[in-house]
Amino acid sequence: MKFVRRATDQEPSVNLTPLIDVVFLLLIFFMVSSRFVDETDLRLELPAAASAQPMASTEAVIVDIDADGAYRVDGRSTGANELVASLASLRAQYPDRALRVRADGAASHAAVVQAMDAASQAAFERVEIATRSDKR
Repeated sequence: MKFVRRATDQEPSVNLTPLIDVVFLLLIFFMVSSRFVDETDLRLELPAAASAQPMASTEAVIVDIDADGAYRVDGRSTGANELVASLASLRAQYPDRALRVRADGAASHAAVVQAMDAASQAAFERVEIATRSDKR
């Protein structure tokens, strides 16, 4: 029996089309199934201000104060006695960020002042207070 040898003038090649298809399918899957940051975890009714300005899109350390005076620092519940330590550790971690205080309109003045005092003790240089626009 005689075997015929074929000349192999072609280089071996790999077809990348199926690989690209799989990568695009994975990309679409992760884009559709990912959960984006939602700031509605804590229901706050921000006080209205006639001179409210839109906030810059810069990132900030956020302190939420609900109507009962409970604090949340960057999404984590924090007691009033731990507020300075939490803010100081975030200040050390993000030295260029401002502090944004988002207080419910029904929150006590004392709770807001305590958050501002904790920001001062944690050496935040820029403190923003979030309001909603009163313009209708």
